[in-house]
Amino acid sequence: MSTNKHCFITTLKPGKLSSYINLHDKIYPEVVTGLRAAGVISLDIHHINQGGGDTLVMYIVTEEGVDLNSAIGPGSKYRKEPKCEQWEDLMDGEFHGGWTEMGCVHSSQDNWGVMINQT
Repeated sequence: MSTNKHCFITTLKPGKLSSYINLHDKIYPEVVTGLRAAGVISLDIHHINQGGGDTLVMYIVTEEGVDLNSAIGPGSKYRKEPKCEQWEDLMDGEFHGGWTEMGCVHSSQDNWGVMINQT
């Protein structure tokens, strides 16, 4: 199965890491169901504390052809589910100001085969 990969970054508001992790450990079932229905195969969030601030990096894999903003962004079917909208509003308002998508500078999956003459 072909997939699309997305990577995002955000800065967590001070003192919010423990609550953020706790809520994600108890994520609403409607959010999981909604993300799966929108084509999200996997979603991982990583943390690093640098200079006293908490940075989060989110890695999302979707089914090929899924436009992530249309699938889970504002106005999407996912966001029309009340619990999903509540979750996203809580995350953006209470914990961070939203996510910024990062560009890929290297992908072993895309580049290494070419480097050893395999396509």
